[in-house]
Amino acid sequence: MSRASAALLYLYSSRNIAGCVLALLGLGAYFGGVINQWWLPICLGLYAAGALMLPGQTLLEVDSYRRDDGAHLAESVERLIEQTRHQLPAEALKTLQAIPAVLQVLAPRLSGSEGSPMLAPDQRQTVIGAVTRDLPQTVAGYVRLPPAFARLHPLAHGKTAKDLLNEQLQLLKNQLDKIAEAAFRDDADALVSNGQYLKEKFHAPSYLA
Repeated sequence: MSRASAALLYLYSSRNIAGCVLALLGLGAYFGGVINQWWLPICLGLYAAGALMLPGQTLLEVDSYRRDDGAHLAESVERLIEQTRHQLPAEALKTLQAIPAVLQVLAPRLSGSEGSPMLAPDQRQTVIGAVTRDLPQTVAGYVRLPPAFARLHPLAHGKTAKDLLNEQLQLLKNQLDKIAEAAFRDDADALVSNGQYLKEKFHAPSYLA
């Protein structure tokens, strides 16, 4: 990260905002005649106190999600939601909360349980990669940003980090939806074909001459 980018992120950070608020209170006290001498060290001290009193950001441990297997993907996303629900915008959180239901439907196809046919290898790898790699990385990249920066600062094509997060999460969900739809369309086609086969091959016997 360049120095300019680091400086910009700090300007948007909660620590800088808290420090500025306390420093402005010090300036208000100076102009109001409450303090006179040592006003500059007092304001600098108030800024430092405001900047230091806030805890640092809690970073998301992405590597822990890479160890999840195909049998626990829904639980993995629910854990991600629990860890980040207070840091995500409402639209992104709503999209994220819709993903476990899709994964629960796909779970038998990922493990081959309940007599279900397995997904094609490329589809299985896409689902597992989306949940264990793409999804945590996308969310982690967002929550590392200062909230004000994520909501307000334009990035690619004038879109904010909030806009890009919403788009990326929706893209991931759409990809999972398409895989689920394709899997169960195959089931439906097989059921129709089986019904046609039975209709053609089996007839009610006639016991009367």
